[in-house]
Amino acid sequence: MSKLKPLDMAFLLLENSSRQMHMTAYQMFKMPARQKHSFVAKVLKTFRNSEIAAPFNQKLKWLGKDVASWQTTEPDLNYHVRHVAVPAPGTLPKFYELVSFLNTPLLDRDQPLWECYIIDGIEDNHFAIMIKVHHALIDGGGALKLFRAAMSDKASDKTIRAVWMPNQKKERKKRRSSSKQPQLKQLLSRFSKLPADVMGTGTQLAKMGAQSLRLSPRESALPFGAPKTLFNNMAQSSARRYANCQLPLADIKRIAKKTGTTVNDVVTTVIDDALHHYLQDHQASIDEPLVSLMAMSLRTDEHDAGGNQVSVELVPMGEPGASVSQRLQQVHDSIAKVKEKSRKLPNSVRQFYSLFVFGSAAISDFSSTFESIPSANLLISNMVGPQEQLYLAGVPMVAFQGLPIVPPGCGLNVTFASFKKDICLAVGAAPEAVDDPYLLIQFIQKSFDKLNKATRPTRKAPAKK
Repeated sequence: MSKLKPLDMAFLLLENSSRQMHMTAYQMFKMPARQKHSFVAKVLKTFRNSEIAAPFNQKLKWLGKDVASWQTTEPDLNYHVRHVAVPAPGTLPKFYELVSFLNTPLLDRDQPLWECYIIDGIEDNHFAIMIKVHHALIDGGGALKLFRAAMSDKASDKTIRAVWMPNQKKERKKRRSSSKQPQLKQLLSRFSKLPADVMGTGTQLAKMGAQSLRLSPRESALPFGAPKTLFNNMAQSSARRYANCQLPLADIKRIAKKTGTTVNDVVTTVIDDALHHYLQDHQASIDEPLVSLMAMSLRTDEHDAGGNQVSVELVPMGEPGASVSQRLQQVHDSIAKVKEKSRKLPNSVRQFYSLFVFGSAAISDFSSTFESIPSANLLISNMVGPQEQLYLAGVPMVAFQGLPIVPPGCGLNVTFASFKKDICLAVGAAPEAVDDPYLLIQFIQKSFDKLNKATRPTRKAPAKK
């Protein structure tokens, strides 16, 4: 039994009937022609008769008010693994409707906090595997690693794996590494860091105070310092709207190399540019930069799969009237300053600060006084996914998408991850904040096209004879 870490606990305490705190993603596969009537049944049988590893074999045990631990249990896979079908004729719009419907209910806290849906009947002989897992159980980076481990990069590998099955290679590595450092020594080393961590926390809060009084240069956005926008209209119900697109990774890398920026900078820039166009379209323009609540992974190979190894930062983005090229440099400079500040701090301080930022964002949920002074306008999250073609028992994966969580204090989340030759970008929103996510996706694609064109080499006109 292990007590929940403060950040993991925060995801439980922030959840309510109008704000789910589970992550959801689906993988889509092309059904093998010779097994189109039997393959899904084979996957379902394997999944329901599989072994279960942490964190998927853990459920909540409440120790008191707002205090809980993880208790190891034997999950009922007939409950956790479900088989559903898209109504005929199984079009993609009907599939998206079904996914949104399945994603709406909260996870049952009397069970381990995850569910798996095998979705059959999608047009053109496709099927999907959709996973819902609570953010208290695992973060996005950890989940993506487990997704990758469950897949094979060889079409000849006919093994059927699920994300909750034990990874034997990792378990062996973990046992070897743990034998090098006894648990007592690990514990003592953690205690020895506490005074420095506490001092780091105080230093960080003191810096924030100095920034607010304009006594030091601004390194990042401050809590309660974002402009009030449409995107801060919070969810009044559990209804959510989703949309997604793919952006070519090769073009994004070319832009980043030419401009001395990063893939994250480029995608964040086109999101920022599109958001301003969306506000203009809704006659709700602002004259200040938007502020993003940006997730930054702290996860390394040494971390267990479960829990959250992530920090969040408040990042001011580009000026409202900037061109897309100017905006890229502004976003790059802003993110670089935030990362440089964060690198100087221990992970424990960064997570403490993340709790402080989450608290400042969530306070408007409980007090109308703070609704007009939000801390952030949206959440942006970036993850590195597999670059190679992946297979499940020899069947190729043709799509991978997430359904982003709507964060506290605002109603919009834009998440993107690399997959093969594309950046898979997904919008998750409360309808009160973004009434037309497909329009926002169109603006993102237009902003990307503008930046792509602006950074391409200009052809010289032929010399006149």
